[in-house]
Amino acid sequence: MRLPLPPAKWANRLALPLRLAPAQLNNTLVAGLLGRVFAAPLEDGELDFLDQHAVSIHLRDLGLTFDLRMQGRRLIAGAPGRSALWIQGEVFDFLSLLSGREDPDTLFFQRRLRMQGDTALGVHLKNFFAALEPERLPAGQWILPRLAPILAHADHRTPHPETRR
Repeated sequence: MRLPLPPAKWANRLALPLRLAPAQLNNTLVAGLLGRVFAAPLEDGELDFLDQHAVSIHLRDLGLTFDLRMQGRRLIAGAPGRSALWIQGEVFDFLSLLSGREDPDTLFFQRRLRMQGDTALGVHLKNFFAALEPERLPAGQWILPRLAPILAHADHRTPHPETRR
């Protein structure tokens, strides 16, 4: 796989339409996407601790914030500024978390992912990610293995080797 740009730059370019779109549209799109990604854990009640709670996910490197909430085992768009918990980090740190490449404790202790707000809710969410088996996710068997080379070189100081000329 040859990428024309380092991962950080192509992610930033892909985010441009999201930065131009209304927040409510982005929240709805991301709620739908994450609802599909976490379909099995949602159905099994593993995220019930989030019921009636709002969470904001801020991607620092892309300048995007998504507000979500749980309602009856469904992720739905939330209202900006009403979150009980804020989680922030860079897009590749979230992808590393979802792929199982990085342990949530490592990401939080290194301050690559940060939480503020409802501490108990944050601990529950961190424990959910710690127990998450990426292969249970719909993308786990197809997309995540293909992200491995990109995630391995996602450090912004080191360009991806396939992007060097």
